[in-house]
Amino acid sequence: RRHQKVIEETPAPGLSDAQRERLLTTAVHLGEAVDYRSAGTVEFVYDASNGEFYFLEVNTRLQVEHGVTEEVTGIDLVEWMVRLAADELPPLDSFHIEPKGAAIQVRLYAEDPHKNFQPSAGLLTTVGFPLDIRVDGWGEKGTVVPPNYDPMLAKRIAYGKSREQARRKLIAAHESSVVAGIETNRDYLMHVLDNPSFVAGRQTTRM
Repeated sequence: RRHQKVIEETPAPGLSDAQRERLLTTAVHLGEAVDYRSAGTVEFVYDASNGEFYFLEVNTRLQVEHGVTEEVTGIDLVEWMVRLAADELPPLDSFHIEPKGAAIQVRLYAEDPHKNFQPSAGLLTTVGFPLDIRVDGWGEKGTVVPPNYDPMLAKRIAYGKSREQARRKLIAAHESSVVAGIETNRDYLMHVLDNPSFVAGRQTTRM
């Protein structure tokens, strides 16, 4: 919404192994060209009509969606960054990393989708999340959400052996979650996760 992602996932649906390898190789070459040495994200725009991708930008930091990478790789990227800064991280080629399964993350926002995603401030009267998914958040019962900052309350991340398993697990977690006292985008996220285009992995930037 408003040209910002609210759902992130890995691996991206609809790509062949060859396309994934090209994306990875291009990103690695870019990092090597500038001797980059930290966590970062290389972003591309993918054209589904011809299978081509185009460079968009580099973010030389962790991003909001780093949790889905951690879930499928078993890597704690924050720990790696701290160990790197302390010069205690072994050479990366000494690690054997084999991503497994799929992870989907949704951003729970303090905002009202029915009012063009207007920020929603106020007192959280009830907060409860299930224990079988990862929740990176800061709000609890009694927290006052101010209107001055980014409205994200929590990132909820579900892992599964397949994309569909992760999607269903996330929907179940949403249904059993409670956040009361202010408006949130909870129902909006549920609709997206259950949208036929998203289920099929055919969502676009214009969806």
